[in-house]
Amino acid sequence: MEECLSPNDILTRLAFDGQSDTILDSLPVGVEIYAPDGKLLYMSKTDARIFGTDRNEIMAAGINLFENPNIPEEVKYALRNKIEIHKRIPYDFDLAIRQGYFPTDNRNTIQIEYNGRPILKADGTIDGYVFIIEDVTETARKEEELHQSKLKTELAIRESNIMLWEFDVAQRVFYSDNEPLNAYDRSKAISIQLYTQTVHPEDREGLDAVMEKLVGGADFNFSIDVRILLPDNPEWQYCTISGSPFERDRNGRVTRFVGTRKNNTDLQKRQLLQDKILNSIPLPIHIKDIDSRYVFCNDESKRMFGTSIEKSTYDVMDAEQVARIEKTDKEVFATGTPYLGLERISLKDGRSYDTIVRKSIFHDAGRDLLLNIRWDQSLQNELERRAKMLTLTLEVMDAYTWFYEPEKKALSFGEGFDRPGRDRSKLNSLDKFLEAIHPDDRQQFADAIDEVVAQENAQWNTEARVDFDGSGKYEWWRARGLLETTRRDEVTYKYMYGMSINIDTMKQTELKLRRNKEELDNLIRQNELVLNNTNSGLAYITTDYIVQWENISVCSKSLSYEAYKKGEPCYKTSHGRTSPCEDCVMQRAMASGQLEQIKFKLDDTHTVEIFATPVINDGKTDGIVIRLDDVSERERIIEELQQAKAQAEQSDKLKSAFLANMRHEIRTPLNAIVGFSELLLSDPDSEDKDEYIRIINNNNELLLKLINDILDLSKIEAGSVELKYEEFDLSAYFNGMAASMRQRIKNPNVRLIAINPHAVCCVRLDKNRIAQILTNYVTNAIKYTPKGYIEMGYESSPKGIRFYVRDSGIGISNEKKSKVFMRFEKLDEFAQGTGLGLSICKAIAESMGGSVGFESEYGQGSYFWAFLPCSPETEEGSKYEPAVAKPGIDDATTAEAPVPVVKSAQANPAKKYRVLIAEDIPSNFLLVSSLLKSRYELLHAENGQEAVEMAQEEQPDLILMDMKMPVMNGMIATTEIRKFDRQVPIVALTAHAFDADRQAALAAGCNDYLVKPVTKMQLTDILDKYFSPPTTSR
Repeated sequence: MEECLSPNDILTRLAFDGQSDTILDSLPVGVEIYAPDGKLLYMSKTDARIFGTDRNEIMAAGINLFENPNIPEEVKYALRNKIEIHKRIPYDFDLAIRQGYFPTDNRNTIQIEYNGRPILKADGTIDGYVFIIEDVTETARKEEELHQSKLKTELAIRESNIMLWEFDVAQRVFYSDNEPLNAYDRSKAISIQLYTQTVHPEDREGLDAVMEKLVGGADFNFSIDVRILLPDNPEWQYCTISGSPFERDRNGRVTRFVGTRKNNTDLQKRQLLQDKILNSIPLPIHIKDIDSRYVFCNDESKRMFGTSIEKSTYDVMDAEQVARIEKTDKEVFATGTPYLGLERISLKDGRSYDTIVRKSIFHDAGRDLLLNIRWDQSLQNELERRAKMLTLTLEVMDAYTWFYEPEKKALSFGEGFDRPGRDRSKLNSLDKFLEAIHPDDRQQFADAIDEVVAQENAQWNTEARVDFDGSGKYEWWRARGLLETTRRDEVTYKYMYGMSINIDTMKQTELKLRRNKEELDNLIRQNELVLNNTNSGLAYITTDYIVQWENISVCSKSLSYEAYKKGEPCYKTSHGRTSPCEDCVMQRAMASGQLEQIKFKLDDTHTVEIFATPVINDGKTDGIVIRLDDVSERERIIEELQQAKAQAEQSDKLKSAFLANMRHEIRTPLNAIVGFSELLLSDPDSEDKDEYIRIINNNNELLLKLINDILDLSKIEAGSVELKYEEFDLSAYFNGMAASMRQRIKNPNVRLIAINPHAVCCVRLDKNRIAQILTNYVTNAIKYTPKGYIEMGYESSPKGIRFYVRDSGIGISNEKKSKVFMRFEKLDEFAQGTGLGLSICKAIAESMGGSVGFESEYGQGSYFWAFLPCSPETEEGSKYEPAVAKPGIDDATTAEAPVPVVKSAQANPAKKYRVLIAEDIPSNFLLVSSLLKSRYELLHAENGQEAVEMAQEEQPDLILMDMKMPVMNGMIATTEIRKFDRQVPIVALTAHAFDADRQAALAAGCNDYLVKPVTKMQLTDILDKYFSPPTTSR
């Protein structure tokens, strides 16, 4: 069992065992033993030395552990509670002395390392305390220095923007304590991919090569400059990444690298700023190393000498020149003493300069560099030349320079002042100079100086009459100067400097010019009065487009804007532009040197015409005179005349077309009337007599309608449509019209439906015009409805009556819908009629205050309506009138008697000649066939295409060819026939009677030309011309 000694036992042993005491005294630490109440029982010599006291004296003093002012209360508490302590305590000897704790030679404070433990009895009570005392002041100081050094290092690293890193080759990751890429957390590894992604794309290629070597464990040191985008900064950072091997395995292979990432952004920015400053200096500056290679060249050096950092002195100058320059370079490198002198620079490209150069040494990155700053001596020479020129100029100009100090009122004179009669000493103050100024100008001159001097920096410009020699002869002088304020000897200092020039001759000229100007202004005012009373606006514009004078705003009252404004560019005020207009009339006038003209629409109501006349002096254009006329009224009149001319020409064309059409349409029914009348006269007992009369009657009706349409058209054009309003029962009148319309339908496949919605419908309208409209609508429906129905009716409303006709006919194609109500327009150009009916209906309805319209779908039928305003009074009745069976609706009769069909007979030249008749209108064919059937064998073609085919197949002896036929007209058919048969006679038989039509037919291949209506004698004569009398058989 371990022996437990009390403090007294320990002391007894130390007293009789000198060896133990010696051992304790030889320890580098002090030993203290205290009684349970804290009284000091033992102190080793080392301990006394630590505390700077005599141990016998202090042990005799009876100091107590628990009264020690330097031991913290928590330590005392721990000891009393049997707790070991290990604590570093700052021991303040001055405090111990002040409180009389124990005598000591020490002062100030030391660091004490206390290691104390209570000594316990067997029953667990405290029997004393043992302390091991160590003076750790030096250790603490070194620790503090180390701590401060570490803090300084970290601060330096942080301030210098250096990030430390380690790279684990095996794991291929970076570790760092102060890298923002891992949020300054060493536990977060940084992958190669993350590192690479933060690098600028243009710098990645070089970094990838370094990373490849790192991953491969290559034994190399590296340093590379890249731009990195850090998480805490949106700007690219300029960084230098450096590294070297740190650990290797047993085989010497590198397993770990260490390195830094230094942020050079601020340095780079400073470098860029420095370069920018150096490049802005208008002196050639360059830096060379000891091998004469350029390490920096500012822009002026590059421009002037052709230097660059890729070159050396040998690249821009020849060897002999370099040797001469390097002589002073080497002296500066060797001695470090700056050099200032003259050097002539001769370049390889032949240029040369005399320069003043300053060479000096500075140190950068452990090497000496030579700074060269050169001044072009030619500039100095130029300054001297200019100074001489200034003196000469001042003498010629009769001018001088001066310098004035307001505080002293001292005035001195420079170049140009010394002239006969001028004495500097008599004018060397402001007061003396004022005496030489004319009395009328003196106060104004003095006030002008005082006003300028009151400011810090200002310009001064004044005029006065001065008598320098006191002769009483004053001359005008203009003084111009600058006031500047600076500091001299820590005191505000103001001074003025400038130049005065003799303007006496100019003043005299100015007075004369002023008088001349007054006379000229009077003349101009008179001219302006004259010009302002003209009908045209005028302006004078200089070649730089500035308006010098204008009266357009006065003369052109009708214009709603100021086209030109004096003193401003014309393009700005007239068009709101910032540059001259393209193809401007002024530009054209300046280029051509002649009068140029332009005309344009100013707005919806104004047209402007501009004439530009160049003003030429000595072959040079000084300016342009602009004449602006508002020609709106003239243009309106011209436009109206042009429209009237166009309308007249169009009217003439329409009338010509109308006459041509009327000749054809009138001659067609006349042809039937004349022909069949001749037949009746020649053979009154003919078995076809009734049929002939019916045909004559039908064609009479057609001719009458044509004439009535023409009369109506003439009234419409004259604006004299006659309207006869009367009150009548429309319902009864409509039934009568419906009955009449049924009689017009000859086609058994078409039936008429009449819709009469009222038993009584009293209206006030022109019933003849109503009948005219409905008759036109129904007649057209009959013409274009081969089968089905035609519905006619009307509808009433409080505002009027709407008449309509609906059919199931062929409809109207889209391309013809826009022309339906136009004059002379027909859906089928081969249908009989003038093409005036619908346009007349439209004119009638509009003259009655109404309107017309239609709806149609091609192939399905049409719906035509006409609305006539009135106030109808109605009584309701049956809405639909039963369709009355039309007489003969089931008969086989048609609108005209059946046309005899002449079949092609076998050729029999011994009997009759064969004649082919090409005619699309049945009545016309019936007439001709009736006249010829007794003497000739007849063939019938209903259109031009059939005529061509039958001419080729049947080989007729003669062809009667109508010119206007469907499918293919007679002109084209004749041309086609002539391609295979040039012998057969072809006689044109047509209603077109113009000579141009005749010439066209003959040119197409016709032999003769007959105009409808044609007589039997005409036909007989033309056929006899080509045939000998044929043999006939009855």
